[in-house]
Amino acid sequence: MKGRSNVLTALLCSILITGAPFGSMAADKIPAPPSKLGISSEPVSLPSPVPATPPGNDGLLSGMTPGNYKLPSGWSLLRTQDFEGTKPTDENWGMSDGVVNTAIPHSGSRSIEGSYAWDQATVGWLLSEGSTGSFTEIYLSFYEYIQSTALFNDEFYLAKFDKNNPTFQEVVVDWFWAPGFNQPVATLYAVSQGNQYGRFAAKTATVPKGAWVQWEIHYRPNTAGNSDGFIRIYKDGTRYTSDENKNINGTVNMSDMSVQAGGTYTKLVWMTDSPNCSIPSGCSPKPGTGTDYCTVGKGWSGQTFSNPKCSPIDPPLPSFKRYFDDIILMKK
Repeated sequence: MKGRSNVLTALLCSILITGAPFGSMAADKIPAPPSKLGISSEPVSLPSPVPATPPGNDGLLSGMTPGNYKLPSGWSLLRTQDFEGTKPTDENWGMSDGVVNTAIPHSGSRSIEGSYAWDQATVGWLLSEGSTGSFTEIYLSFYEYIQSTALFNDEFYLAKFDKNNPTFQEVVVDWFWAPGFNQPVATLYAVSQGNQYGRFAAKTATVPKGAWVQWEIHYRPNTAGNSDGFIRIYKDGTRYTSDENKNINGTVNMSDMSVQAGGTYTKLVWMTDSPNCSIPSGCSPKPGTGTDYCTVGKGWSGQTFSNPKCSPIDPPLPSFKRYFDDIILMKK
């Protein structure tokens, strides 16, 4: 008995020294502690939504055209357009003030050409609502050329994503309110209007002109009411401006939205004495100061560049042409 007691004592000491659990001599693994369920009065912190993909500094389609492109992994092609063939029924080539011709193509022999010489002139490419289907992210690439004579005032659309049915919501990528009349500099925003309002991805810069520029716009609508959307804008292959983890489109599902490259130039009549709208005493010294109410209230929409209502405070503006080519649209 004494010998057996010594053996047991030695064995117990070995267990205490090595840390092996009693009763598990044949196993090398230590059992996990039992799960403990409980109710806590403290709120559980959930992680903030994160972008589906990192923003990156390089565009996904940089340097690519409909004649030479490769789809990135995970993306599917919605449309390519170089204006060399027949116009699909769900596309608008030129919009109200543009046409397709051979004047200045980026590649191939044709592009959209249009003139800006009055308030509300509109030139661009449009894929009609109902053609994009459902998606989580959309990616638009296109090439733009603006004549070097161009100057800027109120708004100048670069692109637009638009939903009208059953609820209106649009996101306009928009050069916005130059620091004065007829300026080369403006601020680029993604302007959200409709169910949700806001301005995102602001960048003040000289508007590119006098050469072909490639724009790539990567847009992920947020899930209903959440701040998990983003807008990323690339110029000539490099990230130009972006905004992450934002509520951009409110509760509107942007599936089947229209997609537009280019668009409208607005040159409104800005007054400081609305609703009297007295010319010239009420004329504002620059866009965004005072109100543009008189533009509609007095029927002044569509004023010409050559003869603004508030000239010479708002001086005449030279007209200019704008071109679009080599569009690629994809989604995932």
